[in-house]
Order: sequence, then C-alpha cells, then structure tokens
Amino acid sequence: MLIYFFDENILVPFLIKTAVVLAGGRGTRLRPLTYVVPKPLVPVGNIPLLAHIIRLLSLHGVERVIVAVNYLSEEIVDYVSSRKWGASVEICDEKPADTADAVRKCCEMIPSDEDFFVVMGDVLTNIDLTGLAKFHLEREADATISLKTVDNPLEYGLVLLDKDDKIELFLEKPLSLEIYLMTLAYYRRKTRSHYANYVNTGFYVLSPRVLRILKEEPYLMDFGRHVFPYLLENGYRVFGWDMGSSYWRDLGRPKMYLEANRDLLERQVEPLQPRGELKDPAGIWVAGELELEPEAIIIPPVAIGSNVRVGSKAVVGPYVSIGDDCIISPEARIRNSVIWSDVKVGPKTIIDGSIVASDVVVGAGARLGPDTVIGHGSVIKDGTTLTSKVVPPTKALLRRNVEVIA
Repeated sequence: MLIYFFDENILVPFLIKTAVVLAGGRGTRLRPLTYVVPKPLVPVGNIPLLAHIIRLLSLHGVERVIVAVNYLSEEIVDYVSSRKWGASVEICDEKPADTADAVRKCCEMIPSDEDFFVVMGDVLTNIDLTGLAKFHLEREADATISLKTVDNPLEYGLVLLDKDDKIELFLEKPLSLEIYLMTLAYYRRKTRSHYANYVNTGFYVLSPRVLRILKEEPYLMDFGRHVFPYLLENGYRVFGWDMGSSYWRDLGRPKMYLEANRDLLERQVEPLQPRGELKDPAGIWVAGELELEPEAIIIPPVAIGSNVRVGSKAVVGPYVSIGDDCIISPEARIRNSVIWSDVKVGPKTIIDGSIVASDVVVGAGARLGPDTVIGHGSVIKDGTTLTSKVVPPTKALLRRNVEVIA
C-alpha cells in the first residue's frame, strides 16, 4: 500500500520507508572543526548537517532512520536522543570498518523484504528522494546510485552509463591522474553512451538482494571500492539516476563549508532552511532572543541563534551564521563567515571569510581574513591579524578525545 503526503497541491507517494545514514567518518579534511565535533553535527545555517538530512528524509516519507555512527559517536547519540524528529531515529553503534560494513552491521535493523535508502551524513542536498526511489523501483534495480555532474570528478567516484542508464563502469576516487585517464579512455571506447563528469553523490537505493550479499560476503567493506564493482562483475542490475538541478555539496573542506552556508542562506537548498523564524523576507532568520544595540546593522542574508547580542555600530552580514549565546561587541564587522555558539567577538574586530568554532574569544581589534579557521576554545589576542591560518582547539579539548591524539 502506498502512503501519500500533500505538498503544494501534489500527491506524492511514499515509496521507501527506511534509510541508513552513514555518519561515522572522521571528517579529516574539515579539521580542526572535527577534532571536537563529528562532521554530521557541523552546523549549516545553525542546523547540524545530520538534522538537515533527517528532515529531508522525513519530507520524502521515510518513517525509520538508522544512523550508523563510529567516530565521536557519543556526541551524535546525545544529539539525536535530545531532539524530536519527524521520523523514528535509531542509532547503530557497531564500530564499522567502512561504508558497506556500516550497513552490514545494521542489517538486523533493516527490513529484509524492503528496498531502502543509504545516504551520506556529511553532505548538504535537497535531492528528490521520491524521484530516485521511483526510478529505482520502476527498473526493478538491485542498486541505484544518484549521480551529479561536477567540473572536477577526480575527488569523487566516477560513473559511466549506457543508453538505458545502466552503469557500465564505477571508478572510485582514482589514486592517480594517469590511472584515471587510462581506465576512462578504455571504457569510453566500449560504452554506448557516457557522461564524462557524472560522479557518485553517496545517495543510494538498495534492494533486499544487496542486503543479503552484504551478509554473505563479509569482505565487501566499501560501496565504491567493493560493493558496486562486485555487483557489476556479477551481472546485477545497477543503474545511475541523474539528480539534475537538485543542490548537492560535499562539505569536505572549510571553503566548501563556507560555500554551503552561503548557499543555504541564499535559499538554494529549499525546502531546507536555516534555523529560526524568518524575520525579514530578504533573509534574516532569528532563532531566539536577539539584542540589537543602537546603530547595530544586520545585512541579509544572515542566520542568528538564540541569546545573541550585537553591539552598537557593529555590522553583521551578508552571508553570516551566528550560533547561540554569542556576543558581537561594538563596531565589530562580520561578513561571509560562520560563527558557532558561545563566541565573543571583541570591539572593532573584523571577521571576513572565516570559520570560528565554539567557545572562542576573539580579542579587540583583531583581523580574521579569508580561509582562516579557529578551533574550539581558542583565544585570539587583541590586535592579532590572521589570514589563511588554522588555529587548533585548545589542548584541554584535544585531551578529551583520545582518538584525535592517537
């Protein structure tokens, strides 16, 4: 039986009810932010990535979300258990070795007779999951991979399709340009149809047959390197689905993280939005109490958390997210930046193109320029100028996480 929801006068069938969110990665490219906070809890528009993903799944009718965790798992468990969700959300904490192993170790939680989603917990997207599910079920596929065209496919798994959208080659993150080009040239001669820059987005639909294979073949650890090549070599029906104009961004590096925050503020990821109530149609979201002192200026788009004070003649925006319990002192200026919670920005300080993690003090008259990342608990002295610098978290915070030091 199909279940429907009502959205903009269109009845959309709920086709798939279970999803596994892979949320166990270390997020090493996003350090120092991920030394203390796991990547799925990194905020975009003052909402953790994981919450954006769960909301998207709920909007497309998923009733049961299984979050597979590993690195800093206790942080994710605490976050999930302290919130109410639009779907049933459960944790699978079995210390998997890789992506496919994570699903394998959750297999007893997944219905054995239903197709299900597998999604990455560290990307921002508004992918049409209903369209993906419909495509998969209509073709009676064993696996369907959501694809996106990108300018530089080398950082992702590259895919070649035939004219019927069946996958003929899956090349996972080639180790060298030479190997990549040689393999691609060989398969292009063989394929009937190909698209040079199709990459794997990390959003899949899998059939119960694939779940059985994971149980029976324990050496298949990673989807890109092991599972999908295995399925292709053994004649299973593996398709690629073009996600079209849907938004998708991997938040692998600080620059990409800033761009994702900007895109969300610009409403490129709707129906996903920043946290808070929209106070100005130009794009000012406020999540709670906001104190604006005389002549303070807010330039949209911005997202501001709860219990925030913006001092006299301070300027915030455009393209800024400020977390809860922050103080922006008089005459400070912040633009194109992400400020996490419990941050104090000193008087006449300028922050531009930077990321500031939680519990940070930025002294008076400091200058944080583009590509600067300040780790948790840091203190930036008065008058300091930093551009393209990375400041690690305080040693006390690092000691709390033995895995980081190892």
